[in-house]
Amino acid sequence: MTDEEIIESQIGRKPRGFLKVASRCLLGMPETIVTSPVVQARRGLDTPFEPFPTVFWLTCPGAILAVSRLEAEGWITKLEARLAQDPEAQREYEEAAQSYATFRQALLTEDQLKWIKACRPSWYDVICESGVGGILGGSRGIKCLHAHYADYLAQGKNPVGKWVYQLLNR
Repeated sequence: MTDEEIIESQIGRKPRGFLKVASRCLLGMPETIVTSPVVQARRGLDTPFEPFPTVFWLTCPGAILAVSRLEAEGWITKLEARLAQDPEAQREYEEAAQSYATFRQALLTEDQLKWIKACRPSWYDVICESGVGGILGGSRGIKCLHAHYADYLAQGKNPVGKWVYQLLNR
């Protein structure tokens, strides 16, 4: 099976905008993927593409289930509180958000960026300035532990994703 076929089996559909595998589990299967920040527009839209700003996606079913359990146990709120009390982690979180936005922007062509800036300026802000989960800046909270964990697995810089990793491996 190809990576894309495995990923389709993992998530139950073809991945939109799939570019490559970013990390693999201990069994060598895709764990996190990189997707394009824009994908072909669905029928009926007046644009050639639409934004898809989450570029790192967790695909491993076991990891998805484990992170979902953490969310159900209230860990988003607990980690938001931890982040608010830790200035060093907050600084790292802001850096991770910037790194995420820079990586996302680098996946686009110059022509795509020009079109987006001219025709869809609100998309431009999301694509070029938002961090993990489309959040602008760390002061707006943590949206999704899956996204932070996927970012950590792919780039190794996200303190929230690192905390999720530690929770899963305790």
